[in-house]
Amino acid sequence: MITVSVCMITFNHEKYIHEAIQGVLNQKTSFNVEFVISNDASTDKTNAIINEFLGVAHKNVSFTYFNHKENLGMMPNFIFALKQCKGKYIALCEGDDYWTDSSKLQKQIDFLESNIEFAGCFHNVFVTNEMLPDFKSKPWRSYTKDVFTLKDTFSKTALFHTSSIVFRRDCLAFPEWFKDVKSGDMALFALVASKGNLKLLDGNMGVYRKNENGVTSNLKLIDYHKSRMRLMTFFMSEFKVHIKHLKSIKKYHGSEILNIGKNKIKRVLKRRLN
Repeated sequence: MITVSVCMITFNHEKYIHEAIQGVLNQKTSFNVEFVISNDASTDKTNAIINEFLGVAHKNVSFTYFNHKENLGMMPNFIFALKQCKGKYIALCEGDDYWTDSSKLQKQIDFLESNIEFAGCFHNVFVTNEMLPDFKSKPWRSYTKDVFTLKDTFSKTALFHTSSIVFRRDCLAFPEWFKDVKSGDMALFALVASKGNLKLLDGNMGVYRKNENGVTSNLKLIDYHKSRMRLMTFFMSEFKVHIKHLKSIKKYHGSEILNIGKNKIKRVLKRRLN
């Protein structure tokens, strides 16, 4: 039986994919790792870089590589990759992020093996921003507790980064609406947390890169808030709990859209007056 599957989706990540893969290969584990990479028809050198790792023996790690001939889109590629994972647990790391702690997987699997009531666990990461030259790397989130419930995942922004989570594969589900969300991280976190609580482990064990190719970076601000409103609607339909809380988050994103519109009108008027 495969203990853990590392699921990595990638598209045009030639600048980052080597470091992302190496972060997985650097893991020191007492168990075997299935490494699933799904390349969504990259048009740069991503495929060539991945192929450099294939055919080479890597201790405790076996590759399963899919190089799609046609672009599926991020969510279809994500769902495809998740469905290929055969491990008892699934760990995520997208092709433009990377892990920095060689004992990350061992720590997370040890915790989940000893705490069967938890559906998953995660850790903090450092964030860098390539779009801001003077940006200094820092921890992505500040936490005041270490156990998170389904309600906690219903938040204005993601509680933790995609590259930090390890969860039980039998907690994974694919509702019909899942393919229609813009970014699958918050949706996935909620689906997993609906099966059990999530545990924050100590330490910053990875790096989240903000870059111009990122999903959030490519979403216009209004579209971002609209997508979050739609996600809250999906949550209300799927879970049928914490409706008041979900409505408040949906209202928040709606007000942000109104504020963006008001600010745009103010800028137009100011230009005309000047």
